[in-house]
Amino acid sequence: MAQCYGPFNFTSNQAQVEIIDLDITKTTCPYALKGRDICYTVIVSNNSDVDMFGILFSDELDENLTYVPGSFEVDGDPQTPMMFENIIQYPLDVQAGGYMTIKFCVKINI
Repeated sequence: MAQCYGPFNFTSNQAQVEIIDLDITKTTCPYALKGRDICYTVIVSNNSDVDMFGILFSDELDENLTYVPGSFEVDGDPQTPMMFENIIQYPLDVQAGGYMTIKFCVKINI
């Protein structure tokens, strides 16, 4: 059996690790009435020291909800999200230590 004698100082494959820390909060009015629109506010906070580009915001709506066209906003600016079946998607770029506010409305179908 081979033996190792030391101490040895050896460095190999040094890497810098970046910690990604996103916080996502979704709120709405607690009262939902049939046939009415309700609006959601989603805050995406980047608590890390790394700018994050191309983050895909994705929200699958319940089968009893329908997205209200033209209601999607990012930081107060109207935007057009991608829709796939009942899933809303939108790419985000969030600066280190920053946040973005997303708002959109849905109609209750039941």
